Amino acid sequence: MFAGAAREAVFSRARVIRRVNAEFVPVALKAALVNNPPNDPEGRLYQEISRSKPAPQGICVVNSAGKVLDWALMFDDDESVLAFLDHALKRFRDHPDAKRPVAAERYMKFPSMKLPDVADDGEVLPVPDRHSETGCPAQARFRPGTIIAHLFGRALGPDGRPVPNTVRQEQYVEDRFDLSIEAQALLAKRFADSGAARFRLPDELARQWVSHAYLGQIDVNPLGSPTCGGGDLKQCEFWAQADNPEGTAPLRLRIEGKTEVAGSQEGSRPDGRSDGRLWEHAVRLTWEGFIEMQGRGREAGGRSPGVTRLLLAAHGSERLKWGNASFPGGSDVAHLPGGHPIDLACEVRYGVIGEPVSANEVGAAGPPAPALAGDAGLQARLQRKMQQVQAGVQKWQQEGRDPSRVGEIMQGFEPLMREGRLQEAEAVLDRALKLLGSGRRQE
Repeated sequence: MFAGAAREAVFSRARVIRRVNAEFVPVALKAALVNNPPNDPEGRLYQEISRSKPAPQGICVVNSAGKVLDWALMFDDDESVLAFLDHALKRFRDHPDAKRPVAAERYMKFPSMKLPDVADDGEVLPVPDRHSETGCPAQARFRPGTIIAHLFGRALGPDGRPVPNTVRQEQYVEDRFDLSIEAQALLAKRFADSGAARFRLPDELARQWVSHAYLGQIDVNPLGSPTCGGGDLKQCEFWAQADNPEGTAPLRLRIEGKTEVAGSQEGSRPDGRSDGRLWEHAVRLTWEGFIEMQGRGREAGGRSPGVTRLLLAAHGSERLKWGNASFPGGSDVAHLPGGHPIDLACEVRYGVIGEPVSANEVGAAGPPAPALAGDAGLQARLQRKMQQVQAGVQKWQQEGRDPSRVGEIMQGFEPLMREGRLQEAEAVLDRALKLLGSGRRQE
């Protein structure tokens, strides 16, 4: 959610885009690698960035040696974003490399809520002049035959046309997932067993693309939000019929199906704990398309059948509401971790295009990055609680109250985050919220 909110509210503004493109080198990093850096030359840079991070995600500026100059999680207002760029450029002029030590500045909210600096550790990062023989370490690797699928989703206006604004995640979405060798084998077996008859696709296969067909940020996934558990898959029925069951490869399976999924959270998680959020999401779609396969049984030479192309289209309706009682007013950049309120009810269209993995992506897939300590929703809770603390401090300031005691409590937050002690960091946020007058436990 945080990264998507930053793209929507910060990096979609024309003035910001012009400044960033002209005076910076924009790079999007994978949060999983920032929080769990690999042990290679690229990983050393991730480690240096991670060393001073005030939260699992954020906006970071580094110099030519990979030394962090500034972190920011939120901004006072839209003009503060441009002021942050000015500030970072000035720091870069003073510290363009690693010849002199430079402390990493961090802001929960720029410029009004500054966190303690993190001192330079004096380490100079090695910068290889080329990639190793194994290629770019950031390049994803897949087994031969894996299908890479790209999903696109659009909200439609009252006239039935796609809405022109594609900045918001609830209006336009892109996603990517892979169709594994195992999933293809399951499909091939069901096809082989069907003869020439129409047959139902395996639920494991159908559920995969249904789980990606929704608008909005990751926290509103109606089939399995990371913070509220699984949703209700009310209908998921896909059928296939071969156009040329006895013909030569490629064989084409015509696909049709209907799905309905709904998820919600009204201020509490399944375990009874509350985070103040109020959301509900329902998606109902009718699907059609085709899957091309290279055969229906084991081919000569021992080659197994597999998918060579996937093309799906879906149309239907979607209803999404997202909010939180603690959402403050003002610009979206002032509360990035919490996102913005959403109230959507419209017709929608989705499309999925899948093709075999390209030659330069074939290779030994590395192990997945280890999960952050704690439960699956802990990272999202930390981000929301930081937003709630920020809103509480803002309210105190408006009332003329001194929030310095809150700042003292929050000084214990960053060291715990840096050490990966996320549950203890959450307890710090809870203490700050209690001091700010929260009437109940916030999650």
